[in-house]
Amino acid sequence: MLLMKAKNTIKKLLDERNITRYEFWQKTRLSQNTAYRLYDDPHYIPGRSVIEKIHQAYGWQPGEYLEVDGK
Repeated sequence: MLLMKAKNTIKKLLDERNITRYEFWQKTRLSQNTAYRLYDDPHYIPGRSVIEKIHQAYGWQPGEYLEVDGK
């Protein structure tokens, strides 16, 4: 049986662009808890409204910070 696991790569994306989690929080206008959790917890998968706020702030598509591992 193939088990798919989704994860977010927000930390990697922000670190590559020298964006702090504080700056990410401020620019996306997410709650601080949500913004920091996205950065700290790769297993936290954002919902539609969070995805929309990230897109509005940075223009990033979900495929840029969400990935699925097949194991």
